[in-house]
Amino acid sequence: MPAERRLHPLSIGFWLAGQVRQVLFPMLFGVASLSFLGGVGIGVTILVFSISLVATSALRYLTYRYRFEDSDLVIRSGLFFRSERTIPYSRVQNLDAVQSVFHRVLGVVDVKIETGGGSGPEAKMTVLPTSAMEELRHRIREGRGEAMVRGAAAGMPAMSPGGLAGPGSLVPPAGREAGLESDAQSTAPDGRGREPDAAPIPGELPQSPKGRELLHLSPKELALHGLIQNRGVLLLAAATAGLMQQLHDTGLAAGVFRRIAGDDFVAWLGNLIDGLGVGGSGFTAASALSIAGLVLGLLIVLMALSVIWALVRLHDYRVVIFGERLRATFGLLTRVAATIPLRRIQTLTISEAPLHRWARCAAVGVQTAGNRQLEAKEQHRQWLAPIIRRDRLHKFLGEVIPELDTPVVAWRGVSPRAFRRILFEGSLVATGVAVPIYFLAVGWGAAVHAALIAWAVLYAKRSVQHLGWAVRDDGVWFKSGWLWRKTTFARFAKIQVVAMSQSPFDRLRGMARVRASTAGGSIASHKVDIPYMPVATAREVRDVVAAQAAQTAFRW
Repeated sequence: MPAERRLHPLSIGFWLAGQVRQVLFPMLFGVASLSFLGGVGIGVTILVFSISLVATSALRYLTYRYRFEDSDLVIRSGLFFRSERTIPYSRVQNLDAVQSVFHRVLGVVDVKIETGGGSGPEAKMTVLPTSAMEELRHRIREGRGEAMVRGAAAGMPAMSPGGLAGPGSLVPPAGREAGLESDAQSTAPDGRGREPDAAPIPGELPQSPKGRELLHLSPKELALHGLIQNRGVLLLAAATAGLMQQLHDTGLAAGVFRRIAGDDFVAWLGNLIDGLGVGGSGFTAASALSIAGLVLGLLIVLMALSVIWALVRLHDYRVVIFGERLRATFGLLTRVAATIPLRRIQTLTISEAPLHRWARCAAVGVQTAGNRQLEAKEQHRQWLAPIIRRDRLHKFLGEVIPELDTPVVAWRGVSPRAFRRILFEGSLVATGVAVPIYFLAVGWGAAVHAALIAWAVLYAKRSVQHLGWAVRDDGVWFKSGWLWRKTTFARFAKIQVVAMSQSPFDRLRGMARVRASTAGGSIASHKVDIPYMPVATAREVRDVVAAQAAQTAFRW
């Protein structure tokens, strides 16, 4: 039996730090409760917690072993509840390396191994020396190559790594999809090249001639990405409401604004507000403008923090292609090296927010097999290009999925009745929102209701204009959204289930929806789910997509 290996002794410290972060608040709550009851002293309670955490971390280190078999990686762990996992080298899809500042100083790395068969990593190795990480990657690559050689010797046909036959053929040949390029193969005809055996240390991405850089985001692009992805507005609104109420109750807001604007301006604005009938006796011009100023200031601060976060989190973002694998490396404090096999990509989505279109750029996301419940720290795998200029998008998509090298899509719309259907639903929502206003703000209810109905009409019209689908000989396209637009492409070889469904409202209007499901995708991902189709068209699309998918061989 091959010799078993341990993790780095620093694993105890890293595990201990992770447990402390998880149990810090429960521990403080327990300490406070016991202290309040008077049964146990605070010092004794903290000592008991600390000893248990240290003991658990040390026990985990002592019982964690791994060894390299001829074709498998075997990981053994646990004392009372023992586990031995056997991971074939040929099933390893991703080998991610993560290094924080402490990792780099200490010369260690966190490793996550994914096979694509579960909702998360198959194994987490915390932590390994960088030399052991390189050996692990080398063993996996060797084992995968040997597995392919054995499969060829057993009579299995070699598969092309290029994917489907392309736009020229109506029905893709069965089994044409997938297949991983052999490591013994030299540079591919398309110039992608193979990945070197030695794993690069995160933070020190080698500029190897065997790998080709597809994307490198500049600080300006990262800053723009931070502005676009600013998702703290709701949190800001809630915090601002509470702060403004406190300032208003204490009179501090009015005093600050009065000093800045002067008494004459405050009096004039107060008369204007009183004339409009806005607010009660306690609501003054100073309160109104001070609230607006503080909200604007907090928005600016929030946007600045979002930009800083993007610059730190995605620092030096690069996507490099090695053979049939992509590697994304990024991060200033915590350096991440994430690997995505091209054949594991299930769907590709192009996202455009209003600021994206203003800046003439977009974001490219991918859904891979087995990533339905990604951890928060692993969400980077879904965004292949957090932001990319429009003039570079076409070439980038062609590198990721060769079928997209000529993305001439003849979009088809939905049923003509879709506008009335969306307008009806929007009108119901608008009426539900406006009804309370009729009672709470007498005189404003009709105006608010009319404005909401006008917005529902505009929303329905624009939504139908930007709702479309297309079925080509390489896959299915679906686009939706007006302000926030998304376009998703799914290859036939990745489609597992095709379904047509009808709600009671659909049956009433002679409509149906068609959904094409793949092996990947989180709950919030943009799927191929085409609504408001005429029933006859929906049946035709379902049958065609199902027939095309049935003629291709699915591979993880």
